[in-house]
Amino acid sequence: MSHDVFISYSSKDKPIADATCAVLEQKGIRCWIAPRDILPGADWGESIINAIGSVRAFVLVFSRNANESVQIKREVERAVNRGLPVIPMRVEDVAPTKSLEFFISTPHWLDAYSPPLERHLEYLATVIEQILEGKPAPPPRPVPVPPKIYGIDRRYVFAGAGALVLLVIAGLWFLMGGGSPPSLTGKWKTDSVTLNGDPLPPAVTAFSTTPFAEAAMQNGRLSGDWEQQKLGGYAATMRAEDHGSVRAVGGDFVFVSDVTHRPTSFSVIAVPPAQTSSFAVQLGGEQGDGAIALTTPGYGQATLVGRSSGASGALAMIAGHWSARLSQGSSWAASILDVDAGGTYRYTLELHEAGILQAADGKWTRTPNGGAPVSGTYEFDGSDTVTFADQTGTTVWKRAE
Repeated sequence: MSHDVFISYSSKDKPIADATCAVLEQKGIRCWIAPRDILPGADWGESIINAIGSVRAFVLVFSRNANESVQIKREVERAVNRGLPVIPMRVEDVAPTKSLEFFISTPHWLDAYSPPLERHLEYLATVIEQILEGKPAPPPRPVPVPPKIYGIDRRYVFAGAGALVLLVIAGLWFLMGGGSPPSLTGKWKTDSVTLNGDPLPPAVTAFSTTPFAEAAMQNGRLSGDWEQQKLGGYAATMRAEDHGSVRAVGGDFVFVSDVTHRPTSFSVIAVPPAQTSSFAVQLGGEQGDGAIALTTPGYGQATLVGRSSGASGALAMIAGHWSARLSQGSSWAASILDVDAGGTYRYTLELHEAGILQAADGKWTRTPNGGAPVSGTYEFDGSDTVTFADQTGTTVWKRAE
């Protein structure tokens, strides 16, 4: 298959690159991105050179990491020598080194370090469409500054499953509440969760693990634990699960959820440990872990790191324990996929958060460690049941002890 755009990025910025690829491909722009488009067993360097020589435009995810990468400089230099239009998308407010600035001093600079990232990616797609059609790029649109998600700049929420988890349950997590009053001190468990409308924000549809997340979140199928300290500190966990069957069909793998009964077909690329050393630990794995990149039409790609179970048979490529994790201070989000060689799977979303909670007169404010405060309302039903609510829905908590 021919490609329109080569996406160049530092391995440390893989989440942003994956999101960029997903949005562009949703717009019909065919992207070449490593490691997805490197054939198993192919030479890495040769594959990149061939790809740059076959595309019509070059997108650089420009960051401090990219600025320090010798490989990025080589890729950019190769693109310039081929006469390709280079579109640097700056995701951090950092100036290029002199050697890199020589190659990317271009009218197509796109500053994308103010959230939301998806707005910049929409504009990037428009710019590329115009360039591919031989037209001048449109002027940048004004970008409003939205609130952060858990205090994490949305452009850093990666396209791997950990980021997906964060986005999927962002609305849910606002329901968490508590405070310093003695009546709230102690341990609590969820009794019920009611979400208002679709819990999946539009940006989530860029990632291939969306079908798992949709099933896990079906009908408020969520549970959680919350412990409130006397001085206002809290620690909380929310989780949701999907499970079902999986089978190999041709070169793809079809997952069928026991919850929604919907099949989803994934193409899967196995990434050996030698090619994951730069990002395995960043996604919550260990040195020596491999990875699988899952892609499904309409949802883009997600990358999970882990280890194969070593099983043989049709599911050998994906059988094992795979996960991705995003940390921010003492809070972290995780997405976990366990595939059994016998043909079953289990998918788990988890979010762990700690911070300070204050509550009085039916109103609460939660401030995660390192994050921005969020607020809502609460109401007691007796002394052992409390309901927290905001615009995203309600969560009823029962005292655990």
